[in-house]
Amino acid sequence: MRALIIVDMLNDFVDGLLANPRAHSIIAPLGRLLKHARANGWVVVFSNDAHQEGDPELRVWGAHAMAGSPGADVIPQLAPLDGEIVSPKRAYGAFDFTGLDEQLRERGVDEVVVAGQHTHICVRHTSYGALIRGYNITVARDAVCCFEGVNEDDALGYLKMAYAAHVTTVDELAGAPAAAPA
Repeated sequence: MRALIIVDMLNDFVDGLLANPRAHSIIAPLGRLLKHARANGWVVVFSNDAHQEGDPELRVWGAHAMAGSPGADVIPQLAPLDGEIVSPKRAYGAFDFTGLDEQLRERGVDEVVVAGQHTHICVRHTSYGALIRGYNITVARDAVCCFEGVNEDDALGYLKMAYAAHVTTVDELAGAPAAAPA
């Protein structure tokens, strides 16, 4: 069973306090992947920063995606549906102190498809968490992004080398989009 884990596609990371201009380029492919996952019965997870005062990450990035704030909400284009897992996190990795592993195991998941932000930080830490818990890892290269100035190919190469992640595309996972009528 596959699970799609969408990491940090939040208001604060797309257009808010820590906006990443590259995030806009992955919204459409992520939307296609999400639609495919839902249509094919994958477990869908939204792993979202939801910080509280005193979280160690705030020392690095300042206040962002504070629990209960609009900045910690998933962007409207990818809004979770009832029954999907919304997993708040207080550190980089989706599996760190969140109970996500137990929720996935209950649903028979053995492979995670990781997408979202940021390839070199939260996607990386989520992939590590998946590896040490025994999940197979797939990353759709066109549904993840780094910060400006960080080499995406290097970040993806690290996931392949260190975590045996299968790096592919949304088209390969979901099938090529239908051609527009002539």
